[in-house]
Amino acid sequence: MGKDDYVVIPPVLVVAVEDSMDIMIARDTARRAAALLGFAPAFRAQLAGAAGALAELVLKTGSPHEIDYNGVQLGGKVGIQVSCEAMWLAEVSSSNVEMALRAKMGDLVDDIELRGESPPTIALTMWLTAP
Repeated sequence: MGKDDYVVIPPVLVVAVEDSMDIMIARDTARRAAALLGFAPAFRAQLAGAAGALAELVLKTGSPHEIDYNGVQLGGKVGIQVSCEAMWLAEVSSSNVEMALRAKMGDLVDDIELRGESPPTIALTMWLTAP
């Protein structure tokens, strides 16, 4: 199964990131979405850290962005995905971006991907069930 085979499941939430207060909102939304899917408190905190780091990253671009939160299912795995379009990365090597994201957030989530090209989308996934 490829990444195009994801099935989106509730919750589906969006946070607009326009100023530094939105970083806290991004973290809190990640915690709440993970709780709705049944993640333990420690994993909710990890996801909140990753969502906060993503919000800080997009805030530095100087343009408003939206961070999307949704449940995902891939085969027998169920998880949560936090994603954001990243037009500022359109001309950057995806492997370099993924390496930098893994260095910053790799211990917090299970999968980090840069999808598509126009615009590229950063997708962070944490699985509830074992892969």
